[in-house]
Amino acid sequence: MPQSLAIAEPLSSIELHAAWAPTKAKLVKEDRDEPLRIRVHRACKALKQAERIEASSKSRSATDAALVFRWVALNSLYGRWNSEYGSPMKDRIALDHFTTQACQVDQAGRIAASLETLTHEAKELLESPFLISHFWRSGEWDNVRPNRGLSAKFRNELLEGRPSAAVHRLLIAVYFLRCQIIHGGATLGSGMNRVTVEPAARVVRLLSSQLVAVVVDHGL
Repeated sequence: MPQSLAIAEPLSSIELHAAWAPTKAKLVKEDRDEPLRIRVHRACKALKQAERIEASSKSRSATDAALVFRWVALNSLYGRWNSEYGSPMKDRIALDHFTTQACQVDQAGRIAASLETLTHEAKELLESPFLISHFWRSGEWDNVRPNRGLSAKFRNELLEGRPSAAVHRLLIAVYFLRCQIIHGGATLGSGMNRVTVEPAARVVRLLSSQLVAVVVDHGL
């Protein structure tokens, strides 16, 4: 396990690439695990692009774009092909499978430690009425209400030592925001959605890099 990779802190694409290099070289030499090599390569490239965007501008649009590229990094890790149906596995199912596996092999406790630092962001996102499936389906602005039950469930999952449930719950909230940005349900760079974008950006900045680190540590 690479000791140089910090726990519960955002990791740069340079750090992750350097930690991955010895394993990658071994896999290339042995001519195996090409899908894993491709996933990590794509994830690091997406994280690098997010870093470039953040370094070049502090604008709202840059924050939105960096959030999307960090989700691309995550998608590179969790995306799987469903050979039975000849199509990609559905996002939420693939994400659940990946985060469950990641938590099972995460001997360093990266995911749980990261979640402990994100309780404030989790409260903001999970209580947002605009990041729940009902609103995403109906768009009924006048009838939305805070969903405090999800925030309480997140806290309980952490206390009970169930990081896989907690990280999936939190990332699904970010996923809804990602859908709004990608599919035109939110205006790029708008001041109207900062209450969810800013905490979501912090969540995905930390978790995307730490999940790459878990894959670097153990392979998935």
